[in-house]
Amino acid sequence: MDRKKLIGIIVIAIIVVPVVFNKVAGFISAKIAAEMQKRPTEVEIGYATKGDYYPKNESVGRVEAKYSVDVVARINGWLQKRYFKEGAFVKKGQTLFLIQPNEYQIAVQQAEAAVRQSEAALINAEKELVRAKELVKNDFVSKSYYDNALATRDQNRATRDVNKANLAAAKLNLSYTKITSPVDGRVGKILITEGNLVNSQSGTLARIVSTSPIYVYFTIKSEDYIAYRKYRMENNLPKDPGMNVQIRLSDGSLYKEQGKIEFMNNEVDKTAGTISVRATFQNKDNLLVPGDFVNVTATAKEPIKVVLVPQIAVSDSTEGTYVWLVDENNTAQQKYIKIDKQEGDNWIVTEGLEPGQRVIESGFQRLKAGTPVTFKEPKNSVVQGENNKKEN
Repeated sequence: MDRKKLIGIIVIAIIVVPVVFNKVAGFISAKIAAEMQKRPTEVEIGYATKGDYYPKNESVGRVEAKYSVDVVARINGWLQKRYFKEGAFVKKGQTLFLIQPNEYQIAVQQAEAAVRQSEAALINAEKELVRAKELVKNDFVSKSYYDNALATRDQNRATRDVNKANLAAAKLNLSYTKITSPVDGRVGKILITEGNLVNSQSGTLARIVSTSPIYVYFTIKSEDYIAYRKYRMENNLPKDPGMNVQIRLSDGSLYKEQGKIEFMNNEVDKTAGTISVRATFQNKDNLLVPGDFVNVTATAKEPIKVVLVPQIAVSDSTEGTYVWLVDENNTAQQKYIKIDKQEGDNWIVTEGLEPGQRVIESGFQRLKAGTPVTFKEPKNSVVQGENNKKEN
């Protein structure tokens, strides 16, 4: 064989051998991959379960006094004295201020004198009427004489009544010289001090806010309220038992008293999509201060039945939220679901799952639809899953 033919054979071998080798290697790899796909993938599973969920709403609330009263003067006069310390607690009926009473005491004395005078005149007029009646009866005087006596008696009686009313008004004005607290509560800063001339137009002398019981206003989402109401109606449940209301103070501590919902607004806030709710709390320790903000948690007193799925089994994609299920043939199937709120280590499922379905909790990263899987039943989940199947 000459040199040129030998070189040609070597060149052909260099070109052909790698191509053949790659094809053979690719065929072997495809066979291995196919065999690998047939082998079950080991995964860990859990179960979609049916459980009790106590619907709850968390929001920021605002503390408000049940009563907030502006103390004002009701009569004209000099503010003579005050009987309390700023920031102190006062009782209903306790005297707070004194307006100089002298002129009002004089007015009462004058009104009393007028009453006595009119009563004396009335007594005399009644005696004259009795005499006139006897004289007319014996025809000693004309009937007009009796009529005049009767009119005089009635006029004196009316005068007496007017004077009594004036006396009552004078006593009322005198009572207004002592300005008292209309409610139990805590009084704030004095806004008009002693020595000033005050009247009904002078404005607030001080403000009192009640402290116990006290209000906390908060909101609930309209969709949560509607969902809860629909659940109770669809399941023919009796009257709504209400909610337990707890609050956390601004320092993060849990307030020991529970609140009672006593008011829910009759319309939804158009801008926020929420309903305003008011709860009443006892506040004996005065930890709740009007104007402060607190964190409010309102929890239903009775649970609703929901489908739960372990959080670890749930994944997200651009197409939505999904889980991997193990079907009756022990193959993996992807299922898109809808979830709502978190409940412990689970998600509440609103659509896409039934209690008892097996969900893959780990090992699903390598799965494709139809991949055979092998697994060990998790402790307690089998029984739970079977029970849920029976329930459905």
